[in-house]
Amino acid sequence: MSIIYGIIMGPCSAVFTGLGIYVMRKKDPGNFWTGQEFKPGEIKDVKAYNKALGKMWIAFSVLMWIDTFLGTFMGGKIGGICLIASFVVGIPMLPAVYNGIYKKYYDPTKV
Repeated sequence: MSIIYGIIMGPCSAVFTGLGIYVMRKKDPGNFWTGQEFKPGEIKDVKAYNKALGKMWIAFSVLMWIDTFLGTFMGGKIGGICLIASFVVGIPMLPAVYNGIYKKYYDPTKV
């Protein structure tokens, strides 16, 4: 068991879960850490857009939570391997998924 691993990774995982919940509850469009400002009406359905964006962050946090539990209860080496694997898969997928969400809900007539 690696309690230290869990103490470090637990809050990191919780941040991504919290980010997903926060974005889902926002009234204005969320963004992808870019500080992007949206003009009124630029996003067709803000509620659905935020829900999709929140699900993206929560899905990424699930990878982090799995890693947290494996690393805590099965050892730091396994946790480290899972962390690297989740980053190798997860980090490149985040912009790709976001671009799909953005294209789906973006209204070019409002720009």
